[in-house]
Amino acid sequence: MPMPSSPSPSPSPSRENEAEHPTASAEYAADALSDVRLAQERAGLRAGTTPAWYGPAAAVALLGPSVVRAWSDGRGGTATVVALLVSLLGLGVVVALARAARRGAGVLVARSWSSRLWRSRVVLPVVFAAGAITGAVCWAAGAGQATTQIVVFGVWGLGVWGACLVRNASIQRALRELA
Repeated sequence: MPMPSSPSPSPSPSRENEAEHPTASAEYAADALSDVRLAQERAGLRAGTTPAWYGPAAAVALLGPSVVRAWSDGRGGTATVVALLVSLLGLGVVVALARAARRGAGVLVARSWSSRLWRSRVVLPVVFAAGAITGAVCWAAGAGQATTQIVVFGVWGLGVWGACLVRNASIQRALRELA
């Protein structure tokens, strides 16, 4: 039995508009794609920011073990074990801080070591050199090993903090330019 034929549906008004104005549709799509790219760029920049607490916490995590090690020098026994445990704890704290900073920024995918080192290609050597120069000055001034170590690790901690502040400032500047 033959089926009754139904009238063909008339094109919707939006389709008629697209047919009449194909460039408007293409412009709309291009604008939408541009907005998506801009949102991705903003999200990438925001993901690179470091929380304000990260710098001081990293400085303390770097400085703490050297203070405990300086305290344990010459005491032997239990003090040496405590110094070793605090050093391992300090390393764990730095790793946990980095993870917390990434999660706080909404970034759950870790960057590779090579990309981290590339991003720090200027800052890392400068901070390391500042600590080395400070250590040489302390040694030349006749400071003891414990004092020199505490001061060097303090400079490195402050350097990490300063690097975080500078990076956040440049990211904020880039975000303002995108707005």
